[in-house]
Amino acid sequence: MILTQSENAYLIRIQNGEQKELVPFNSNTEVTIGRSIDNKISLLDDRCSRFHAKIYFDSGQWILQDLGSRNGTFVDGKQVLSESFELHQDSLIQIGHSTLKFGYGTHENIETVASLEEDEIHSGVFGITGDMLRAPEANNNETATGILRRTSQTSLLKVDSDDKPTSQLTTRAGHGAVELCRLAYQLGKAGEINQIARAAIEGLLKATGADGAGLWLFPYNLKSSQNASDIRLVANATLEDLQYNVITEAIVRTIFDKKEACLFHEPNIDSKTGSKSKQREGSVNTLVAPIRFQNGIQGLIHLYTVKENKQFDDADLQYTLAVADTLGVALANMNKQKELAANLNQVRKENNNLREMLQMNSEIIGKSDAMAQVNNLILRAASGKATVLIRGESGVGKELIARAIHLASPRKSKPLICMNCAAISENLLESELFGHERGAFTGATERKIGKFEAANTGTLFLDEIGEMSPSLQAKFLRVLEGSAFERVGGNSSITVDVRVLAATNRDLEKEVAEGRFRHDLFFRLRVLEIIVPPLRKRAEDIPLLAEYFLDRYCKETGRRYDGFDSEAMRVLISYRWPGNIRELKNVIERAVVLGNGQYIQEQDLLLSTLNTTGESGIRAINEHQDVFIPLSLEDMERNHIIRTLEHLQWNKSLVAKQLGIERTTLDRKIKRYGLEK
Repeated sequence: MILTQSENAYLIRIQNGEQKELVPFNSNTEVTIGRSIDNKISLLDDRCSRFHAKIYFDSGQWILQDLGSRNGTFVDGKQVLSESFELHQDSLIQIGHSTLKFGYGTHENIETVASLEEDEIHSGVFGITGDMLRAPEANNNETATGILRRTSQTSLLKVDSDDKPTSQLTTRAGHGAVELCRLAYQLGKAGEINQIARAAIEGLLKATGADGAGLWLFPYNLKSSQNASDIRLVANATLEDLQYNVITEAIVRTIFDKKEACLFHEPNIDSKTGSKSKQREGSVNTLVAPIRFQNGIQGLIHLYTVKENKQFDDADLQYTLAVADTLGVALANMNKQKELAANLNQVRKENNNLREMLQMNSEIIGKSDAMAQVNNLILRAASGKATVLIRGESGVGKELIARAIHLASPRKSKPLICMNCAAISENLLESELFGHERGAFTGATERKIGKFEAANTGTLFLDEIGEMSPSLQAKFLRVLEGSAFERVGGNSSITVDVRVLAATNRDLEKEVAEGRFRHDLFFRLRVLEIIVPPLRKRAEDIPLLAEYFLDRYCKETGRRYDGFDSEAMRVLISYRWPGNIRELKNVIERAVVLGNGQYIQEQDLLLSTLNTTGESGIRAINEHQDVFIPLSLEDMERNHIIRTLEHLQWNKSLVAKQLGIERTTLDRKIKRYGLEK
């Protein structure tokens, strides 16, 4: 094992001032040092870099070179800063927490050093060698490390036909350790509380010889105002089919105050009658241990025996407390897994919402006075926390207004959660808003986080708020007022910081008058109000929107149009748009897909004959039909002016004379109504 070259060197590991392992090498070898097993010398040191330094022989000198390590290399207390550092006899090399002593000399000198620690000579490295993890090379005399014993399963988790551990441990402490190991394994595999409880109860009955055992838990996430009455029996078991004796409230208070496992002697009282039990005589030997986790108590383990020849001792107390602490970790992990699963589902939904948001263009298009006023209200409303009620007909872009408020607010980096109250049945709307616990109702197979929790620190947008049932409006109002809420089927209070934006196309004043909407909720929602004008009230924005949608769908479909011809644009401007911007978008999309020619033409536009929301009638598409349809004076004036302009071929002087107004007045009205030739 000792190399015989004329120039030889060695490294000795120094531990607690004593020389330990020795590794010899010769001048033909470049020795690399690091944490990786690919080094000649591998150090099990967390402050050592994967490839930390190397030692080599050059021009009659032994050289140390630092390989750009994270924590540096020191020789005799001096850091190696240059590319190479000359080593001397007995140089002390400090790498992380490891100290190596360097030496060199002839073969005989190294033999003398090796003889001092003959049993500690290594041909590899300190701690673990790379060669131990690799097969030997064909021409190498070294042999691979042999496997002494192997197993795929531990005997500590098996029991034989007599339910006794198969290990050779014979002491009571040894059996207890085996039982605790096996129980911890069973608790780790369990996925539900009832499985965890059953495994713990059965293991405790077998290990302690108790007559009865019970597992009591506090409600999940109940961190404040814990008291003895909050605790609930989750599982229990008894020997000889006797009735389980429930734990007394006095013992619960004692354990809760002391946070320690305790042994009690109490009279054998029947849990139903409160009198002395006729089944057993004497006193009850009771053992209770708290299920602790992170300085809190999740529940209690309750064991008792009424046998005169069986009394719990300190070993039972120690073992039960160990089981309780193990159970506390298992319960915390299980609850954390369920919480993570619920959060994962919510994150997936939020990702879908974000994808939808990215696909939507949040820019509000319009140059009309009405939209300028809306934009001003958005900027003023965005800076505060007040609830905003957005009102307008269907299709005017109320959700777009809500997104604009959120993106302009200090909460823009927080989640924006949107929900349409009209798209969810009344029975499920409460669960969607506030969430539910597993088993709260049929189909509730897992805990679900509600929209309010998902939007915490962010914004919640509720579309079609007028569709909410009166019974749910009361709970919704309490949350708006800052009160805590509970998930459906839960008993833990939850408080969130959420800004609510609501939208509706209903006449809420009429709904309040007829008793379908709470007046107090109406006033709570209407702290700030933004009324989005219908498209027909801002006709000057129609050409901008039409060009925007035309460009958008041309890019999506790969088709090309140079715009709208004059007749098509005239029809778009004069149409009443009962579906507002949503209808305009769909009309343009259809025209792009089915149209032919260089321009979008009138015959490419498919317009409906529906009435507009809130009006008693609408002008028909065929403007020449001879029927009476009630219109507002503003719409009547607009239609009359454009027809007169077309009839007189846009001769403004003749039109002004025909209408009996000044030419400048006519120009103002043309600009006001967005009329174009």
